[in-house]
Amino acid sequence: MTKIEQLESEIKEKTKELNISLKTQILLRERLKSNTKTLGEVLDQLKAIEAYLENSNEYVYKLKQENLKLKLSCDEWVKRAIELEFEVLSARDAAKE
Repeated sequence: MTKIEQLESEIKEKTKELNISLKTQILLRERLKSNTKTLGEVLDQLKAIEAYLENSNEYVYKLKQENLKLKLSCDEWVKRAIELEFEVLSARDAAKE
């Protein structure tokens, strides 16, 4: 094999390696595009979940506030009912005497 043939053989081998490398890069680029798109979709879903959770947390907070108000109101009604019951019992005792 002459020097020229040897060089031509090496060039063909290097060309083949470069073609393989190019195909690999193309596949990796396509995979990267696909993954980037998927990550974008996941990010959008996470943003939607975050917004939903914020709304849910706000709703739960409002319900807790309303529940507290109702509890306080109920406590006042119970207190008033006990006072009235005591007055009724006191009036009955006074009427018996």
